[in-house]
Amino acid sequence: ELLVVIAIIGILVALLLPAVQQAREAARRTQCKNNLKQFGLAIHNYHDTYGAIPIAGTNWGPDQGSTPTWQTNACVGWKVRCLPFMDQSPIYNELDWATSKPPAAYGGNPSGFLPEQILSDGRPARDHNFPFMLCPSDLSENRIIGGWAQSNYTGSPGSQRFNSVDSNCNPYLQFIQPLAAGNAHFVDTTNPNQMSGLFGRLGVTIGLRDITDGTSNTIAVGETCPDCSDHTAGWWIYNGHGNTHASTAVKLNDFTTCDKKGPSQILWPSCTAKSNWNISHGFRSRHTGGAHFLLADGAVRFLSENINHQTYQYLGGRSDSQVIGDF
Repeated sequence: ELLVVIAIIGILVALLLPAVQQAREAARRTQCKNNLKQFGLAIHNYHDTYGAIPIAGTNWGPDQGSTPTWQTNACVGWKVRCLPFMDQSPIYNELDWATSKPPAAYGGNPSGFLPEQILSDGRPARDHNFPFMLCPSDLSENRIIGGWAQSNYTGSPGSQRFNSVDSNCNPYLQFIQPLAAGNAHFVDTTNPNQMSGLFGRLGVTIGLRDITDGTSNTIAVGETCPDCSDHTAGWWIYNGHGNTHASTAVKLNDFTTCDKKGPSQILWPSCTAKSNWNISHGFRSRHTGGAHFLLADGAVRFLSENINHQTYQYLGGRSDSQVIGDF
């Protein structure tokens, strides 16, 4: 009789466990959606205050000539500017923006670089993270990588050009949207006409007035998996590509099986996925079937990973004048 009871209990557990797991994932997805709604409110409140969305990066001007360089141009991620609008004024108010300079200005000594500033708790700013930066469905242990706080939410520069370090590994370059002023590589531009979306990395100023396609048809922020990128500088700095911006040129949820512990997966000869920026700088999530996106009007939508790729490109653009049907 005991064996029968044990067998019955085993059957009940087998039947109930999937339901419990589904309920937990449903709760995690709801929290993830709420995180993006918080970002939506913060972005709109920032816009009400400053007349633009939070700039992704800080532009100090080019180095000896007209070519921008990372050392002098873009140093602070856009989420840092959202902190006062997400109930994080105490930590934001500790940041010394007046004296902050890019790393190059210190001859390689980053002590004055804003993300490196030591706060009252004795830790650098970049080492601080918050629950709303993270999707609970991403069970990665890498909340802090190399002292840099990570985030599962990233801004959209649109269908933008991101080249791989390996010229043989650029499967998505064919999908970038052509722009009359040119499609800036890595969004390295101070010209808003060279970026189709909302978030660049050199301090480009974009306002809701610039979203002529309609705010309900334009992606602002989406999900990402920091583990799938070799840019792990985090959301405090512009250069944490997996944390600050991602291109809609890359198909949604491509390369979501990145190895969290071991070496990068090999997709093509001589091409590793994490260092293949043409793939790693895309939107992806740990949810089954798609990912959550914040639209520019503040609404949050779950987009299927099977969304028409062309429609996905149009959603990335703020002013491409393309008609978008149901999505």
